[in-house]
Amino acid sequence: MARLLRAVVFAGGASQRMGSDKALLRHPNGDSWLVATVNLLRSVDLEVWVLSGHGSHRNCLAGQPGVTVQAEPWAPAGPLQAFSCVLSEREDEAWLTLPVDMPGLRRSTLLSLLGHWHQAEGLALVAEGGDRLQPLFGVYPCGARSRSTLDQELAEGRGRWFGWLERIDYTTFTCPDRDLINVNRPDDLAALMR
Repeated sequence: MARLLRAVVFAGGASQRMGSDKALLRHPNGDSWLVATVNLLRSVDLEVWVLSGHGSHRNCLAGQPGVTVQAEPWAPAGPLQAFSCVLSEREDEAWLTLPVDMPGLRRSTLLSLLGHWHQAEGLALVAEGGDRLQPLFGVYPCGARSRSTLDQELAEGRGRWFGWLERIDYTTFTCPDRDLINVNRPDDLAALMR
């Protein structure tokens, strides 16, 4: 059974370590990181949902076809809780997840990851680089089991993405390290711009 695949971008964080909204930082291509991320996902024909309570993000993406900005119904509490807003029990759906602060991701790597996932759509696929999992970049099938394990992780008060991974079946996909650079602080940004 082929699943309906959509993409979700996590952009609701407070960006405290950066000191300013990471989603609105200038991407090397001239757009904001948020617009560049959405455009990348739209370039592979995915419908995109942006999870963010920031009004500036809604304004930034207003009128863009194939894009939905959904406010999180609580103060930002982490990506797993945000993901619970969209993960359904439907067995015919899946989500590609991506944080807004991974500006080095290339289209070719995204296509490779998607091609790998299509070989086994019933399993989650998690990006890996530098011997480290990058679970916010991956593909996660919906379904009753996925939903119940996510709810269990949240109900136990942990809400950790790695905690959820311990409860589900997944495989990994190795990506080039430069695609997976995660930018959280001003010095990370300075290193990226060199």
